Amino acid sequence: MRRLHGTVLALAAVALVTAGCSSTSSTSSTTSTTTSTATSPAETGGGGGGATSATIVAQNFAFSPDSVDVSAGSVTLTVTNKDTTEHTFTLDDGSSTTNLAPGSTEKIVLDLTNTVSWHCSIHPSMTGTLNVG
Repeated sequence: MRRLHGTVLALAAVALVTAGCSSTSSTSSTTSTTTSTATSPAETGGGGGGATSATIVAQNFAFSPDSVDVSAGSVTLTVTNKDTTEHTFTLDDGSSTTNLAPGSTEKIVLDLTNTVSWHCSIHPSMTGTLNVG
């Protein structure tokens, strides 16, 4: 009887170990746009060594980074508002304005030929520059 009890325990232990090794885990990826961090341009483009995409964050009533090197041509910006108040991403030349609700992220595609500055039309002290190279 003791031998049978030991065998049952051993089989149970093997079953648990095997179940742990062969369990199927499903992973899901959820991207939260409100946790994005400001980064340098993510993808380099041809020509002047600038980028074709960049991420910009509005937080604590400032844009970060406030200067971004980009290539001439099509540039995709991902702009996230981490503040609890609305902002805008407005090019100084007036060619583009995007409203940024609190906690939102907006993708902005621009066709750039020259360096251009931007600002928040609600909070004029929030500024930055897209350096086209």
